[in-house]
Amino acid sequence: MKTWIKLAGTGVLAAAAVWSAAAAISGISSPAQAADSYEGVALPAPESGAEFVLREYDGCVAVFAAGEKKPVTLTDIEVRGLRRADRELLSAGLPCAGREEVLALLEDLGS
Repeated sequence: MKTWIKLAGTGVLAAAAVWSAAAAISGISSPAQAADSYEGVALPAPESGAEFVLREYDGCVAVFAAGEKKPVTLTDIEVRGLRRADRELLSAGLPCAGREEVLALLEDLGS
């Protein structure tokens, strides 16, 4: 009887493992979804009511006034040294409501 209980418990654990693996695999986003989201969060629309936008310029992070083509400030933060997710955010344009938000994001990217 003890062997039957052990087998039943093992079967339940195996079923739970299969179910967990299937749930994990279905939660992985495809490359097409990755371009539109960052860890499940939709990327912000560039310049949607923003005063500034962070983007790449000449390989570095730059601060643009909303709607402008030339940067207001060019930083020494190299884009190639950033995480892939940060590079994707910058390529889409990272809108900032004001100077404080720009400074906070630059501090995060520079560290």
